Amino acid sequence: MPEDLVGAELPARPSLVNNPFSYLGILLAVASLSTIVFVLLIEFVGGKETPYIGVLLYLALPSLFVLGLVLIPIGMLRVRKRLRSPEAIAAGLAPPRYPVLDLNYARQRLGFAFFILSTLAFIALLSGLTYRAYGFMESTAFCGQLCHKVMAPEFTAYQSSPHARVTCVSCHIGAGADWFVRSKLSGVRQVLAVAFNTYPSPLPAPIRELRPARETCETCHWPEKFFGDQTVTRVRYLPDEANTEQRYTMTIKTGGGGKELDVPSGIHWHMNLKNQIDYIATDHERQQIPWVRLKDPEGRITVYVSKDVSLTPDQIDLAEKRVMDCMDCHNRPTHNFRTPDESVDRALSAGRMDRSLPYVKREAVKAMGQSYSDTERAFGAIDQALTAFYRQNYPEVYISRGASIEAAVNEVQQAYATSIFPGMGVDWKTYADNIGHQPTPGCFRCHDGKHVSPEGKVIRQECGTCHTLPKLVEAAGPALSVSGRGS
Repeated sequence: MPEDLVGAELPARPSLVNNPFSYLGILLAVASLSTIVFVLLIEFVGGKETPYIGVLLYLALPSLFVLGLVLIPIGMLRVRKRLRSPEAIAAGLAPPRYPVLDLNYARQRLGFAFFILSTLAFIALLSGLTYRAYGFMESTAFCGQLCHKVMAPEFTAYQSSPHARVTCVSCHIGAGADWFVRSKLSGVRQVLAVAFNTYPSPLPAPIRELRPARETCETCHWPEKFFGDQTVTRVRYLPDEANTEQRYTMTIKTGGGGKELDVPSGIHWHMNLKNQIDYIATDHERQQIPWVRLKDPEGRITVYVSKDVSLTPDQIDLAEKRVMDCMDCHNRPTHNFRTPDESVDRALSAGRMDRSLPYVKREAVKAMGQSYSDTERAFGAIDQALTAFYRQNYPEVYISRGASIEAAVNEVQQAYATSIFPGMGVDWKTYADNIGHQPTPGCFRCHDGKHVSPEGKVIRQECGTCHTLPKLVEAAGPALSVSGRGS
């Protein structure tokens, strides 16, 4: 290359970028990149990230940025195609068949340096955003708060559950790329359902879409180490004037054990790895179980069939046979909606409601258990019901204990807001809870005394199989000194 060409300018040619597609791409890329940097700076200096900001920052804006980068070369290719027409070639305006890189020209040196540096910067930026997007889509805020109305029942129940510090994806997805991809593909369908308002109310429990418990739950709850019994005390309050407290104690025969234990026992006998229990459910929620098969450690097989259901051999052969695991009993470990009775008992036991208010247990349960069209109307009706009761029946209490009555109203409203969701048609009756046998059948799906084998063996229903009989250890009510008609 002659010395006089070093630093020379290239001959002028029509700009390939001079077209609407490339201009639109540049606008999208610059605008989205500027917004990303601005939002990142706000977050860096202490701004609070919300699910909607996360969607904007990690999903929407990067998508617009990439779209802009794609539109730029599309427009350039369209212009290049037009400039290679016979007329443009004859006029000497057509670009070379392939781009020519000659670093002896100053413009190309600058352009090449800019291309390399910008490409590295874009790769670094997109890599960081992709990593943050992955983490955001795995976050509890993304799962529970993005579709606020739809997921409000589940997210609210999750926050007060024993798994409140466990991320949603730990149970619903677990480790591995295959279930991550599967969940995101399913999520596209769910997003479309929310966008077009085609989702059902209430949402059906994802019973058949859940990953097997041995790949999720059992990474923390190791069934081979379950053993022994537990003594529990349950506090209940009677719906009488004194709100009489009753304490019951019982021993829960947790039992269990793994392959190294010779004698499996207790409730977790079902999960002992020496046993295998298969069953057939005739409904989607797995509440109707007419057929059970047990394979014991010696390999002996016993089949139990309910007296109330007749299954033909063909129906049994064609039916899905599920191997029993943790989720068949612990099906609501996180998204559990308490009954009004349980919610009020908890509030009384914690001292958040004044037990000395006459009939507060009965009236609170009654007010909370009514049917309301929305939460706002429920709050107003609860306030009116409780205050009217004391104003009419206990005027002295109404005058002298106004603060306690107001606190009781607030507590019942809060209990309602965390257990009942009229907008989604969800309350304590919506989803069956199979741990125990109240208020839904739970254990009695199989342990009903009606499942019998051909040899005459029966799946037992005796209470003592799983726990001792509840024993009343204390019953006391606060002294009341009130004036009123009672009820």
